Amino acid sequence: MREGSKRRQSTYTVIIIGGSSGIGRSIAAASLAHGASVVIASSSSDKVKSAVAFLQQEVKGATVEGERLDIKDYPALKSFLDRHGPFNHLVITAGDISGDVNFPHSEIDDNWKTKYDVRYWAVMIAAQHVYNNNLIKPGGSIVLTMGNVHYRPYPGWGLVSGLAGVIESSTRGLAIDLKPIRVNTICAGVTDTEFFASFPPEARASLFKSQQEKLPVGHVGTPDEVAEAYIFAMKCTYLTGQIITVDGGGVLA
Repeated sequence: MREGSKRRQSTYTVIIIGGSSGIGRSIAAASLAHGASVVIASSSSDKVKSAVAFLQQEVKGATVEGERLDIKDYPALKSFLDRHGPFNHLVITAGDISGDVNFPHSEIDDNWKTKYDVRYWAVMIAAQHVYNNNLIKPGGSIVLTMGNVHYRPYPGWGLVSGLAGVIESSTRGLAIDLKPIRVNTICAGVTDTEFFASFPPEARASLFKSQQEKLPVGHVGTPDEVAEAYIFAMKCTYLTGQIITVDGGGVLA
């Protein structure tokens, strides 16, 4: 989104867990530009404050709130959803895949169990809670997030592939179990987010160069590009149980 974007009028509310940076923050900006009110949450208070200030500057007249939330704290997660409900859309982008990807040679430690808590169990608990408590307004949706690694697994990435696969399967199951709430998932490819800031500069440059040469679109994705898929998933009321792959043709390359 560009600074000073004009804001359309709407009465929609979008909740974005993981909305303080990267793709999540771009989803928030795009939602605000479409006129929605937005609530973002993440585990870092500083990132939340910074994101709220950025979004208020990015989209003039925006209605945006932010809260710190540890999505692994399930009572706190439920309380957060209760406070802000009923709303129109729940978007979850929280969690990352940083860590040792050397399966089966490395131990499955608590770090990996935590990733599953964030990426899977928290999602299921949130989905169950919003359904049982009527927290999503008619026509609303849940939009989840996964990576594309399980379509073409890398050596040592078995745990990551499994995590992506369980979200794909759950998307279809939730679409049936939670109907008429729509449930869809965005499958993102390599995207230039803060996640890669932790990489050594040479490694990051090498990865991006190889992706640019390999991908049919000829460039690594930006958070704003990927965010457009989330907006579509929220707006298209005839869409549910679907995986929308936004990876520049990565699964084809």
